[in-house]
Amino acid sequence: MKGFHIPILPKALCPYRWISNNRQKRGFTLIELIIFIVIAGLFVPLAYIAFTTALKSGTTPESITRARFLAEQKLEEITKDDFDTIVTTYPPPTSTSYASIPNNSGYQWKWTVGYITYSGTPPVISDSASPTNYLKIIVYVREPSGYEYVVHTIITKRPG
Repeated sequence: MKGFHIPILPKALCPYRWISNNRQKRGFTLIELIIFIVIAGLFVPLAYIAFTTALKSGTTPESITRARFLAEQKLEEITKDDFDTIVTTYPPPTSTSYASIPNNSGYQWKWTVGYITYSGTPPVISDSASPTNYLKIIVYVREPSGYEYVVHTIITKRPG
């Protein structure tokens, strides 16, 4: 079949010309609308789930914000004094158990105060049983749903 050739009709003689012109004027067919509705019906719930998940993860609930505030408040209360006063008030190693926070129903806190030391290259911080010039203070706040917020700091004894 060498040189097989399909004849091409001029546009004026094409029998489907009137169909294509009318189609442009009529709009969508019923099958196209049904396919669109099915596809939209599949993707809309998926988009809704993705949107609500992103919205929930992007916001901080009030209870967690309050837990953070309470933890930082207790940390500031402990660290407002100088090193020697902290050691006298909270003699290391001090570790409390969870207790209710006054005027904050459902919230509990505990804290630990302990001596630390560092050594090595790079320096590694570890707990120390003997007194050093460094204190580690950790405050834990548990909010009503059980989420625990932790704040920690290191205090140094300044010479002088």
